[in-house]
Amino acid sequence: MTKTTTGSSRLTVILSWMIALICFVGGALYIWKMPSPDQEVIALQMKQQKNQKSRKSLTEKVKQEQAQRALPANYARQLVEQSEVLVKKNLEEQVKKFQTMAGTMRRRKDDMLAKVEKRKLPWGAPADANDTSKARAIPRAGNPSDNASVEELYAVLRDYEAEIQQSHLAVSAAKQSLSKGQSFPEVYSSLKAGNSRMPSFDELIRMQSRDSEWATSAGSNASGGLEIKSTADLNNYRGLLGQATRQAGLAQSRLEGLFGAVRQAGNFGNGMGQGTGSPGNGGPGGNGSGNGNGTGMGMGGSGEVSASGGGKGTFSAYSGSKLSKEMVKAQALPGRRFSKDVERKGWLYINTWYMIGPWESFGREDFSIVHPPEVSIDFDAVYTDGQIGTGIAETDSDPLKVIGDEVQLDGTLRWKFMQSESMHNVPPVTTGHSTYYAYTELYFDEATTMLVAIGTDDSGRVWINGKDVWRDYGTSWYNIDEHIAPFQFRQGWNKVLVRLENGGGGPCGFSFLIIPQSK
Repeated sequence: MTKTTTGSSRLTVILSWMIALICFVGGALYIWKMPSPDQEVIALQMKQQKNQKSRKSLTEKVKQEQAQRALPANYARQLVEQSEVLVKKNLEEQVKKFQTMAGTMRRRKDDMLAKVEKRKLPWGAPADANDTSKARAIPRAGNPSDNASVEELYAVLRDYEAEIQQSHLAVSAAKQSLSKGQSFPEVYSSLKAGNSRMPSFDELIRMQSRDSEWATSAGSNASGGLEIKSTADLNNYRGLLGQATRQAGLAQSRLEGLFGAVRQAGNFGNGMGQGTGSPGNGGPGGNGSGNGNGTGMGMGGSGEVSASGGGKGTFSAYSGSKLSKEMVKAQALPGRRFSKDVERKGWLYINTWYMIGPWESFGREDFSIVHPPEVSIDFDAVYTDGQIGTGIAETDSDPLKVIGDEVQLDGTLRWKFMQSESMHNVPPVTTGHSTYYAYTELYFDEATTMLVAIGTDDSGRVWINGKDVWRDYGTSWYNIDEHIAPFQFRQGWNKVLVRLENGGGGPCGFSFLIIPQSK
């Protein structure tokens, strides 16, 4: 019995040690094979990144699918009609303006040609020296048909543009012929009209489609018979309509320059806007005259203003001493409603705006390039001709630094509500070679005169109640007192539009301060 018990105990011990050894070896192998904490974190991060990439890829795929989403035929026709409503109204108003300008230029031409035809020729002069038949034969633009398409309205505008330019050429030739005693046919044939013309509608289509083929269909209700089958087609078409409106506005600015007049902006309108040009004045040092009868469109009328008996009025008129920037910063308060009964009488800064941009400026300070906000203020509008690339969505209103995250720009622009924490206002996205607009309204319980202090970085332009009150050219540092001048605000709401240009790639912004003018 003793031997049996002893043998059994020895076997038990051996088995116990073998089990312990196996567990030890297994535990060691487990520990050896187990990844380190750092590797676990890295593996988890890699997995998360993979999931993010997968989700991002899926999101991009969804966006692409939505951009190419097919539109039912009837729905597409409705969207085209809705997109054209304001554009047609705008172009119809432009046609009326062009007709008025064409009539004025025709009368000038007829008067000057009549003087040429009645001129007594000296002995030996060419027999046809007073022949004005070619100038008399300048084709007259016709009227658009009822319910004209955007393409037809645009074509009529081009015809009027050509007539006005040719008539102006005849007027210039007649003046030179009479003043210098020259043959009218020779002078007329030697003069050439300017090269700046509205591109044809087909050219606009090629520009909008980037020279790619845009299919047409006889059953399409879009101008030019362009097919609108997807959301991408619709967005392209809306961009085309925007280009047509813009080219018409540029042409109007060029043609008004032929009359030797400064374009005086009218009041803001509703939608595409109906406004009336304000009576003109020649600015400091000049006696102005103007009937202000131009029908305004959004920002603007076309009332003619002429300065006589004095120097040309300056847009940078300055009055009063320079402001103490630190004092204004310490004392100024934000505000948009003003009452004469308020106890506080210091400077007030405007920090609440609707802003939009950027449009590409190509580094040029050319205020004759008109963007949609100068035509009308439509907070629901979506524009597709903005800058493409990258910019900084600023999170701080520091006038000397650009602080924020980099964002991608796809050319789509919408109005954005902005409220700065200081007197310095920055655009939604800061880029170089760019143009922005800011719009707000100020309320006064009664008509009053206020000193207005404007500062921009870089250049800018300001309208108050449709009146062009200030322009600043050139790259400049931001100063709150670049321009200080009194302005008469009317009772009720007053509309303010600021155009801001950023010539380089640095900071960009503006300030707008007001204070009651001292008696």
